[in-house]
Amino acid sequence: MDALFEQRLVEMIEPIYQKGRDGDWDHVQRMVKFCKFLLKHEDADENIVLPAAYLHDIGWTAIDFSDFNIATPKVKAKASSVALHMEQGAFIAGKILTDLEYDQAKIKEIQDIIKVHDLPETVFKMNNICATLVVEADRLDRYGKTGLARFKTMFGKDKLEGQYWEEARQLRLDGLKKWFRTRTGVALSEKLAMEMGLFD
Repeated sequence: MDALFEQRLVEMIEPIYQKGRDGDWDHVQRMVKFCKFLLKHEDADENIVLPAAYLHDIGWTAIDFSDFNIATPKVKAKASSVALHMEQGAFIAGKILTDLEYDQAKIKEIQDIIKVHDLPETVFKMNNICATLVVEADRLDRYGKTGLARFKTMFGKDKLEGQYWEEARQLRLDGLKKWFRTRTGVALSEKLAMEMGLFD
């Protein structure tokens, strides 16, 4: 992705993300780094992957996400705000990228990815390596020391123990088999899982 375009995109979206969930902008920046790493090892179009990574969670800034915050880890994925943030995110992403005069065909593909990015099974059925890398990078940020720090920021450090954490920990263990398809994503997820003590 062109460095000047990337800079313009960041300048436009950072203030928007600051109005959303705590830690989302930090998450987006880490996810972009994961995407850049994956792109070094997997053959995908960075002009699709990187804008999708930057914009994938922007929908949280436009909706009420209180149902997500109070849900247990097992049921968070079923919160109505999860579907809504993907729908709103695709719409907002389209507007932002259009304002930046991005290629319309690429905008459509980016929107299609954002609409389903929290549904890994749906994404993998698309057989689209760009969409796969977006999902993998998003899920990679649930692992490692930064994954633990993000969890604390979003849900509170008291949730790092007891039943709540046990559910979240099990989801991450299960996710190692469900959320990654590329060799690079599989290897990195396992490394980060070990770093956070997931196997202890």
